[in-house]
Amino acid sequence: MTSLNECYGFRYTPFTKSIAAPDLYPARGHREAQGRLAFALQHRLPALLTGDVGTGKSTAVRAFVQSLDRNLYAVVYLSNPHLGVAALYREILLALQVEPAFGLIRLVPQLRSTLHDLARKGRYVLLIVDEAHLLPPELFDQLRFLLNDDMDSASLITLVLLGQPDLAHKLRFAPYEALHQRIAVRFHLKPFDLEETAGYIKHHLRSAGYQGALFSDGFIAGVYDQTKGVARQINNLCRAALLLGATEGKQILDETDLKRVILDLEGQVG
Repeated sequence: MTSLNECYGFRYTPFTKSIAAPDLYPARGHREAQGRLAFALQHRLPALLTGDVGTGKSTAVRAFVQSLDRNLYAVVYLSNPHLGVAALYREILLALQVEPAFGLIRLVPQLRSTLHDLARKGRYVLLIVDEAHLLPPELFDQLRFLLNDDMDSASLITLVLLGQPDLAHKLRFAPYEALHQRIAVRFHLKPFDLEETAGYIKHHLRSAGYQGALFSDGFIAGVYDQTKGVARQINNLCRAALLLGATEGKQILDETDLKRVILDLEGQVG
């Protein structure tokens, strides 16, 4: 089979996570999310970004992080919500290129000292916690504790929680109320509408170097109907369609091809 890049002249395979941050589709919701995050970071305020699975929360944050001056901000990204308390501190210190001390009783003052040292050098920490809806209660307490380090003065760390919509609901319950009250910036990322879905698909093809209309209007409308504008599902359908097209030497894919792809992904025989 001819490879996708050979068949369609792509510089790289579109609809994958490998797309560079400057080439990401500038969806309205993503731009607004990044604006909220910029405000939170400027004022060192805790932020909450929610969205359904596959809507691009991590993608929006990745684009935002790429825009930062690393001489001013040290970024810590935690993707594993199943950490113990000591492991949380160790992961943050390691990300800040500091060798963690042994034992929680030493880790806490060590991290505080590290944050103060960075602040004296004009650098502040952006702590991003992904899949935060899966965090155990004790880690929420520790995150609140980090924010309380300097009493009522501006925090030395900007916390961003990423999670599914139930995270916002979870934080309203009594065990998390103190952290909930501290969160000053909130945004819920919605799926694309039909216009954005079309723009997203065409943008990915153009960014990969393809000139022309590889997908018909009917194909794109069918993708929206099937995915309801969820970016990850759009990627899955479009990649599968490109594989079909490369296999069969198609230079344009229409709604009939989309139906075949959907049946294939659902494990049915077309």
